[in-house]
Amino acid sequence: MRAIDRLRRDHEILRTKLDVLEATLRMTPPTTWFILRELCYTLSRQLQDHIRREEELVTACQQRLSPDVRSHVRLEHDEEPQLLRTVNHLFIEEGGKAVEQIRGVLDELIPRLRRHMDEEETELFPAIEEILGDQEEPSAQGSSPPVKLHEEMTVNHVLRTYPQTKLLLERLFINVPYEGYDCLDEVAWRRGMDCCQLVLLLEEAITVGCRCEEIAAA
Repeated sequence: MRAIDRLRRDHEILRTKLDVLEATLRMTPPTTWFILRELCYTLSRQLQDHIRREEELVTACQQRLSPDVRSHVRLEHDEEPQLLRTVNHLFIEEGGKAVEQIRGVLDELIPRLRRHMDEEETELFPAIEEILGDQEEPSAQGSSPPVKLHEEMTVNHVLRTYPQTKLLLERLFINVPYEGYDCLDEVAWRRGMDCCQLVLLLEEAITVGCRCEEIAAA
């Protein structure tokens, strides 16, 4: 995947997460506490991964990006994760007693993140695309492409095409009825895994499964 396309896909996933988070904030406590805690935790991991990828590209392009753009990106990348860390600390330290305080922080964070992504897509992303063109994302450079799978495949597609993965999906507690339409990169994020790691495990399961079938047929 092109480096810039990966950043755009990150934004799509983050916006979806913010939509769900905003809808949850409109629900009635105390049921929202557990949902908010999980959403904030996964959002935090997703945002950190996105920031890491984005900063790798900004560093690669820094000689041709304006100082104002680089400074603005750095500022937002410092402050937004800090707001999420504050929320996650409140969940741990205060539990359900801090729901209203958490709501206040999230009411500030959600529009801020949306505004930041809009600004990046208007100013930063076109500049990166002009400089890097079709360059692959850094993590993909110098490595062989996946033999069978890629991160944009859905869980349903993988399971339907390669039923040998069923046991591994169960071991990873991937809920196929609930997560079947999600792409592998989002499923990996939820579990704190690198998507390449999940793809590798699935490919190993497919290879082993195929070998077992060959032996059984012999």
